[in-house]
Amino acid sequence: MAMSAIRPISAIRLDGGRLSIDFANTIHDRFAADVEDYIATPERYGEWAGHAGAIAAGEAIDMTRLEGEGERERLMTDVRSLRDAVYRLLSAWIDEAPLSGDSLLVENHWLLRARQSQSLTENGRLTLHAEPADLHLPLKRIALDVVETLADARAGKLKLKRCANQNSCGWIFADTSKNGRRRWCAMQTCGTASKTATRRNKG
Repeated sequence: MAMSAIRPISAIRLDGGRLSIDFANTIHDRFAADVEDYIATPERYGEWAGHAGAIAAGEAIDMTRLEGEGERERLMTDVRSLRDAVYRLLSAWIDEAPLSGDSLLVENHWLLRARQSQSLTENGRLTLHAEPADLHLPLKRIALDVVETLADARAGKLKLKRCANQNSCGWIFADTSKNGRRRWCAMQTCGTASKTATRRNKG
């Protein structure tokens, strides 16, 4: 992938409305010729996880445990693999197409790992154990959120959509508006750009 200028993690927009969607949206302008991967390194992946809520306040994942480029690349291969699978699964739902078998294999792998890290607490809730040594904790939370997101879409609590800026954006979002007419990942970005381009073309 070609890389654009690196932006601070704190400046990355979270317009998807769900953790798993924001994870799928960590590629800026997915359909553009020059794209930016927001989480291209383990450090940025860990920082984004805190920014997006994939690790909770008071939790931390210790990236210093990674030894050498081999371990770093294996972690990032896991991150990219799940991100691609989540994007394809959500896209298939939007397109009313069967969910891809390869993507389901990846999602189910992380879902199983997440379930193995869960236990029932005294208040009757399932809790995901958070260990600093578990660098995959965000991926487990994301895999669980995919299930909840699709369940809510199936129940009509939200509608999964792709940003109307099809030329470059490619972002997905959960439309929970009352009239269900949201078109853009965000009006401040793609919505404004589209309106500007329309006015320019009319002029």
